Amino acid sequence: MNATLTLSFLVWDKGFGHATRVNQVITELLKSTTQAGSVSRHIIYIVSDAPQFIFQDVIALGAIYRNAKVDAGVVQPLAYSVDRQKTIEGCKSFLSRREELIQTEVSWLEQVGVDCVLADAPFLPCAAASAYGIPAILITNFTFDEVYRYLCEGDDLDEDVIACADAALEDYKKASLLLRLPGFIDIPAFEEEVLTIESSTAATTVLCSPPISDMDDMDEENHHEVHGRSVQTIVDIMSHMAQKEKKQEQQQYESESLETCMGEVTPAGIMTPISMRTAVSSPSPSSPSSLSLSKLSSLTRKAIDVPLVVRMAVNSREVVLRSLGMDEETIATKKVVLVSFGGQQLTQGWGNPLPDGWIGVICGLPADHELPEGFYRSPHGVYVPDLTEAADIVIGKLGYGTCSECIAHDRPLIYVPRPQFVEEHGLIKMMKNHGLAVGMSAKEFELGHWQRAILEADRMKQQQKQLEASGSHQHQQQQQEEEDIELDVEIEMMRTRRRRSSLSVFRTKGSKIARLTSPPMDDDNDELIQMKAAQIERGGKSSYTTTATATAGGDGMRFRKRIPNNGGEVCARLVEEFMAQLEDEEGVDGW
Repeated sequence: MNATLTLSFLVWDKGFGHATRVNQVITELLKSTTQAGSVSRHIIYIVSDAPQFIFQDVIALGAIYRNAKVDAGVVQPLAYSVDRQKTIEGCKSFLSRREELIQTEVSWLEQVGVDCVLADAPFLPCAAASAYGIPAILITNFTFDEVYRYLCEGDDLDEDVIACADAALEDYKKASLLLRLPGFIDIPAFEEEVLTIESSTAATTVLCSPPISDMDDMDEENHHEVHGRSVQTIVDIMSHMAQKEKKQEQQQYESESLETCMGEVTPAGIMTPISMRTAVSSPSPSSPSSLSLSKLSSLTRKAIDVPLVVRMAVNSREVVLRSLGMDEETIATKKVVLVSFGGQQLTQGWGNPLPDGWIGVICGLPADHELPEGFYRSPHGVYVPDLTEAADIVIGKLGYGTCSECIAHDRPLIYVPRPQFVEEHGLIKMMKNHGLAVGMSAKEFELGHWQRAILEADRMKQQQKQLEASGSHQHQQQQQEEEDIELDVEIEMMRTRRRRSSLSVFRTKGSKIARLTSPPMDDDNDELIQMKAAQIERGGKSSYTTTATATAGGDGMRFRKRIPNNGGEVCARLVEEFMAQLEDEEGVDGW
């Protein structure tokens, strides 16, 4: 990517995990690139109502902060509860000003000359980008239409709930690209596009990783971990793969033909909860937007799965714990539980919530709140990944930031369920696939009855270590059989695949087995023979799966040693690749 881009990154103001993952993507986007001997960087505006200090690291790198209300969000009286009535009232109020808000945003986009809008995960920016005539890219694991729809309870408020959800959905449909993060739930605005990527990877389902249809080559150290699948499931997938791809090609052809006939997109408004339709004027011919509305309308929408976008620790356990005032004996002899709830108030007079041999560290506890014996208070503004790395176990809510950091640092998470948060379903699935997740009720948490969950989580972690160290022949044989099946499926997919994505994100390092990364060959027999020969030479074991799985006894639980967490880099490169192809007239049809 040689061109310097002007990007607007809009961030939900209530989700700290959203802000941290946005910071990771921006950091990668701001890395300097060399152009004809000179240094050039993208211009990136962070647009959010979240406090500026949350973005201080990327602001120091050159990002520009703009305070603005960009979403309706949700109202949370506690870290694990939602005020349904106030949330819907707030959304209705936000939507009643929709026309004004879009006009304001379009004027600002024109003023600074934005090339592309990125969103995590507000919906209104997608409508503003469409009205201005530039693409919008969603980088998220959920959208608010599903968050709102999940608040339906069968009462009179449901009508407004559904109207808010429908309004958000229509705006999300104006986005051109979805970079779907791990821990995802259904994203209806990209339903067909998601079905496409999931069908292309159904035979070799990848947890928290880009699908093979969209991520061409992958560095050896970033290879995916692959779920085990039953032989019958894989046979079923293989039997209808050709029919599925043929149907998708026909649907895409019909969709592109229809979009061409429609011509320019009219950036019309949507039905609001008060049954009003609003409209935003199209950009004037003098608009500095690099795309015409007709070109934007002809863009083929796409969804791509990406790895975890996550912050990593930078300091050692000893350094972190010493900074909290612990002595050397405590550091050497005690296990640490980190309570990461972002200022959650706790009931006084707990008694002793920790098992023998454990100490606790609490994030965000007010200074006037008394600490129980054996607990330490983390300072304000502490770098949480350092605390996660220093801890043996984390207690927290099922938020993206907490979950991703626990997975990346291989720490068990004791989670307090959030029944009103639909996002939880995707995150808990991700955590359970990781193998180190234990539930704790809100009552147990508030009363300090933590010992059961802590001991269970610690037992699971110790069991994982034993399994990883054992290297049992049975496990090795099982893994080899699974990998052989996966390679056979890839070969079958190569025979049936007629189209390839135009993206080329990763480059091959050295000699390794092809992961369907080359353009289809007129006669693919040579490549198929090479793949099978490589398999036989290895004794049947595939070389591209570097992460291990282990089965715990007979319960079928699977532990993941590592899940790719270079999502910040991947997202940045995909944004640049998307915009580079968009600049090329021929590249538009390729998306």
